[in-house]
Amino acid sequence: MANRLPPFASFFLLSLLLATPSSNSSPTFPIPINNDQLSHLQFYIHDKISSPNATAIKVAADPSGSRASTTGLHFGSVYVIDDPLTEGPDKNSKPLGRARGFYSVSSTDGSDLYFTVQIIFTDGVYTGSSVAVMGRDPITEKVRELPVVGGTGVFRLARGFAVMKTHAFDTATGDAILFVEAYILHH
Repeated sequence: MANRLPPFASFFLLSLLLATPSSNSSPTFPIPINNDQLSHLQFYIHDKISSPNATAIKVAADPSGSRASTTGLHFGSVYVIDDPLTEGPDKNSKPLGRARGFYSVSSTDGSDLYFTVQIIFTDGVYTGSSVAVMGRDPITEKVRELPVVGGTGVFRLARGFAVMKTHAFDTATGDAILFVEAYILHH
């Protein structure tokens, strides 16, 4: 007596066979191979926690508020940001765009942030394009490196890194100006 597949197994195998893409199909967006460009960008991020006109707002915090911190930032705190980007360190220098996203205090001593930010360009050759930066920001270190993990517009399929330095920090208010130098490979 011959073994037969149950009807549902036959249907499953037939569906799998029909769902397999053919080798003749082409991608929706053709991607050029080995046609990468390297962009080197420099700008300043103005992170203002203090009022009035704060650009970084604390949206979550340790409910007990009991954790001590050497940086003034407390483990578990989350800040949502819409920080201005400028060409120079002065807040009145040429605006280039915005840094939008959030950062969270990810170390119990307050020395590390987890940074998830979209750098959105609103002026210059990159207008309408953006770069995604995500990773650990050890804020007590003089120079920090964060990965560039993607982008839009000119920076589609971006990858690279951003070197960040604290240009100025006001210990009374928590406001900071960060210098960012990014090296970005993109198509």
